[in-house]
Parts: sequence; structure tokens; C-alpha cells
Amino acid sequence: MFGSQLGKIAYEHTARCWVTLLYKLESWLVHVVVDTRTPEWTWGRDAFWMAFLAAYPDFPHGSWPLWNSRISLEGAFIESWTLTEDPEDSPALITDHDTIRAGIWTEFQRLAAECFPYSLVAEL
Repeated sequence: MFGSQLGKIAYEHTARCWVTLLYKLESWLVHVVVDTRTPEWTWGRDAFWMAFLAAYPDFPHGSWPLWNSRISLEGAFIESWTLTEDPEDSPALITDHDTIRAGIWTEFQRLAAECFPYSLVAEL
């Protein structure tokens, strides 16, 4: 019982972290970067979609909040999530949220390394 409660707390904490990140990225894109033709916008849009999908891993199914319409459903990451030749290959078919978040975390670290050459987490 304790393990399941701890797992639920960890899951909720992780989801909240991703939600916080996605709103910070959304605000940064819309209010700071602004120009959708810049490399910063492209990078931020990809980071936003990673955070969004980690926060709401059932997307495009289930429920999720609306996002700023200036942030389009474009970019390799979101397109791989929603547009596949064979629906059976869609990452959106994975139902385990921890597995989804772990995969997105790996992708996010790779994306972050493009402009931030340090580890995102401290080594213990």
C-alpha cells in the first residue's frame, strides 16, 4: 500500500513539473521570442510539445487544456506523435505514462543539449 501511494505521489509530482515547464515555455515563446521564424522559436516549440505531451500523455485522446494558438502543431517531435504512416507505430498508443515520460525526458535532454551544454540534473 505504501509503495502505491508513493508511486502516485511521484507520478503527480512529475506531471505537475511538466505542466509548470510547458506553461513557462508557452509564455517564453509568446511573450519573449515572439518571431516564429527564429531558431529560438523552433527550439522552444519543440520543447513546448515535449513538455505538453509529458504533462498530458494521452494526447490527442483524453482531455487536455487549450494552448496558445500561435504555437502550431509543427515540428518533428509533435508530428511523430500525431502523424504516422501506420497508426500502429504511433507513440501515442503507448499507455504507460511513466514509459512515455521517460522517453520524452530522454528526447528533452537531447534537445536541451543543443543550447545548454551541461547536465540538466545533478549527479549524486
